[in-house]
Amino acid sequence: MTETDKAKRTRTNVKQSKFGCFTCKARRVKCDEAKPSCRRCLTAQRHCQGYPRGAPTESSSPLTITTTSSTFTSPTSRLSSASSSPPILLTPDLLSLSSPLAKLACNVLVQSPRRAKNKLELEFWSRIVPQLTHSVPSVQAAVEAFGACYKEYVLRSDSTTTGLETTKRYIKALKLAQLDLSTMQHGPLPCMIACLLLASTEAIQQRLYSGHVHLNGALALMASHSSEEATQEAAPMIDKEYVSLFRKLDLHIATYAIGVAPHLPPQPPITAEDLLSGPPDQSLSRVLHSGYHFISAAYMYKYTSRRIIPPELLIEQGRQLSNMRQWLEYNQVPSPDTCGQDESLLVLRTQCLAALVYASCVLEPRETAYDSFGPEFEEIVTLVEALPPNTQPDHNLQHGDLSTLLSYTPEMGIIHPLYFVARKYRHRRWRRRALSLLIKSGREGPWCGEIEGAAASSLIWAEEGLAYKTSLDLVGPEDADMDDPINIPERNRVHVSGPVAVNDQENEFGTVESNQMSHKRLTMVHTFRCCDIEAMLRDDGHQPRHHPWKGSIHWEEWMDPLEPVT
Repeated sequence: MTETDKAKRTRTNVKQSKFGCFTCKARRVKCDEAKPSCRRCLTAQRHCQGYPRGAPTESSSPLTITTTSSTFTSPTSRLSSASSSPPILLTPDLLSLSSPLAKLACNVLVQSPRRAKNKLELEFWSRIVPQLTHSVPSVQAAVEAFGACYKEYVLRSDSTTTGLETTKRYIKALKLAQLDLSTMQHGPLPCMIACLLLASTEAIQQRLYSGHVHLNGALALMASHSSEEATQEAAPMIDKEYVSLFRKLDLHIATYAIGVAPHLPPQPPITAEDLLSGPPDQSLSRVLHSGYHFISAAYMYKYTSRRIIPPELLIEQGRQLSNMRQWLEYNQVPSPDTCGQDESLLVLRTQCLAALVYASCVLEPRETAYDSFGPEFEEIVTLVEALPPNTQPDHNLQHGDLSTLLSYTPEMGIIHPLYFVARKYRHRRWRRRALSLLIKSGREGPWCGEIEGAAASSLIWAEEGLAYKTSLDLVGPEDADMDDPINIPERNRVHVSGPVAVNDQENEFGTVESNQMSHKRLTMVHTFRCCDIEAMLRDDGHQPRHHPWKGSIHWEEWMDPLEPVT
């Protein structure tokens, strides 16, 4: 056979793809022609470059998305333009009817409030995850485990075997994820998604340590399969847009746990050009990531004498505060009339304001230091109040039995800023406004508005000298003198508090004392208060400490039961 004959031979045993994507054609592999991105590109961790003119429309694909355009919008577009697009919706026939738990899970993840998600993140949950659910067994199992957990622990199924279905699905997903990790058959991204969904499953059950382990696993996998220096010819196995998405999730670790640094190492210092040229969410992610690394390093010096604080730490504090203020200056809300169109920007500003106040006071031992940040605290509350109504947890979905879903989103949103205001801003009315918004905020990663609201209520009762479970409603007109934070003296102010699990072994077997939150693992509020800050600094402030109350006679601690806010 001549060389010419060889060149003219074509395969006849496989149906030819006339409208395959450009990426598959360049790779000379058969394209499955799924829209908007073919599954072969997804599983190979390659960017699908789209389809030629004349290809079947997206409506013929099993995945139908309601958007303003069928074309993919660059994730580097500004949030102000992206936020004006209508919500992305999944059709009821997105998934096979034989997988109702996967359908439930995908609807929860897509229909939950937008919060600070950019367009790529919206499409990640509405397109990428459902497509991988169809094609990758470990992702499908993790999605079903999340769906079972949501059904049993959030919707509170009436089944007498609550938790068994979640456990069965979770074990299956864990085994498949471990198998994928050992072979990397589908690449790192499906493994990372499976880890994230397993972390969400644990978070809903309030097994926060296990959830932390899964999230750290996803972040470690991402770090080992991405490269900032990769060239176009040797592209990283994970697109930088998805790296940005998971880097944002890393901030949950630093905001939820006091004095804990993000898992990923800090990035190079951000410049003014970076703040101006990049999308607001990505530039803020870099600012906050660096800021919480600083907060973690500075927190151990919070209750020490000013003389032993390293000078370089004070210099770094100034740099971090400058970056945060600069970001806020560059990303103003255009006008009150556009608040409904700038939902993402509003949420991002609340996150930056909370970090700004936290970083400003992290080296101040006295809680009265927070009183000077009234405008920042009040802006957080005002911004959340301006969010569109569909951010409430009980908005309806047009999917029959899924019409009363409560919101859950893996990303950071408004719960941490609102919780921060309710705890640290001692203005009577503003902290109650924050509390009212907090308990209606659904769930975000490890945060639960209901639980954080109960913990904040316990703190308010303690600081304001109210009897436990007293109604926090204020009657009568506003009184500037009575509402002023100065009315709560330093000795009455709580320094550290948070929900904790008690009698963990008993919780495993469901024998916790019965109350309205008995199905939850977090059942108590652990509170620490310094009785005499001056004496504490004099006697104990000679060395940095992560837990200043340990071994000190100047601190008191107690535990109260978590009670739902009425």
